[in-house]
Amino acid sequence: MNRWIAGTLIAAFLMGGCQSTVKQTKEQASLRWQKTRAQMLYGVAVEHFRAGQLDRAQGKALEALALSPDSADARLLLGKIYIEQGYYALAANELRKTFSQLPRSAEAAYMLGVAQEKCGRLDEAMASYRKAHALDSSRHHAVMAAAEVLVAMGRVQEAQIYVEGYLGLASDEPGMFELAGRLAVMLNDYELGAKDYQQALDLDPKNNCYREALGRAQFHARQYSQAMETLRGVTTDPNYECPAWVHTMLGDCYMAQNRPRDAREAYNAAKELRPSSPGVWVNIAKAALAIGDAPRAILAGQEALRLDSRSLDALMLVGYALVCDKQFERAVVLLAGAAATFPDSGMLQCLLGRAYDAAGQSAKAARCYAAALTLEPDNPLARELLGGAEDAQRALPE
Repeated sequence: MNRWIAGTLIAAFLMGGCQSTVKQTKEQASLRWQKTRAQMLYGVAVEHFRAGQLDRAQGKALEALALSPDSADARLLLGKIYIEQGYYALAANELRKTFSQLPRSAEAAYMLGVAQEKCGRLDEAMASYRKAHALDSSRHHAVMAAAEVLVAMGRVQEAQIYVEGYLGLASDEPGMFELAGRLAVMLNDYELGAKDYQQALDLDPKNNCYREALGRAQFHARQYSQAMETLRGVTTDPNYECPAWVHTMLGDCYMAQNRPRDAREAYNAAKELRPSSPGVWVNIAKAALAIGDAPRAILAGQEALRLDSRSLDALMLVGYALVCDKQFERAVVLLAGAAATFPDSGMLQCLLGRAYDAAGQSAKAARCYAAALTLEPDNPLARELLGGAEDAQRALPE
């Protein structure tokens, strides 16, 4: 009897142990299935994300996290999706959790910085970008992003120093040199900007955005010959739709090189792209005057005035062209009206004085030159013209 009871107790004990083991095995199998299912959903979410189907990607990523809350991959993806959707606070929250799960992940740190920057939390973003670069020094875009944050904080010079410190380590990264050039230009160091842009273009010769930026920097550095060659390379690329400002700046380079006919061609190309721009027609008038074609200058200037009747540059150009074309009375009427509208322009007073002088009204001319000198005491043209007018008055017979 005792043996039977003992056997029964042992069997019951073993039965209970087996049931417990079976239960644990089922739970483990269920967890494995949930993780497998979550990984499958994560893969689907990635495909949706790559296809730009953000809502579907978000739904699948959330399903994956519901099955496996510890899935750092799904949480990182969800943070990226939220950034693309513009939900920056949500993205920062998810990515902060991701980084706590993956403290050695440069990608998680970088994406957290992106979300923080979008939220306007610039100091936090700076720290995250620097952490991302510390975790993976090959991530040059983390350095670039940190520099952009410094610029947004108004610390442009600090950004420049920061980027320059990494240029030697990023000798094959054109974007770093482009950023260095942009920062130099922001600080009005156009020669350094041109040097950095040239390096970016050397690394990526087909990038016309770099070529445009290089040409602009060279132009502002007064390197007109180099700028001319650079910008011409943009305008002659048959596979690139060149913006109007490039033709305009090329024309300005030609003008600086005393090549007004070439400048006129460049300005005309800009006009084809932006025919309603008063400035384009003003430039055409300038080139025409430089060639000595006063009638064309008048027509171009009048078109500029048709588009903008208060364009001071156009008024002065038409007035001067009328003087050159010996239409003195018309010039006086136009420039006198302009002077009434723009009484603070010393150059306009000088031009009106010249018109009066050409029309034989020397006394009025002298008064205009004197007014110009009052407005701009350091204006050498006004001083020269006034001196000439006074000499002419003294030379008149008593």
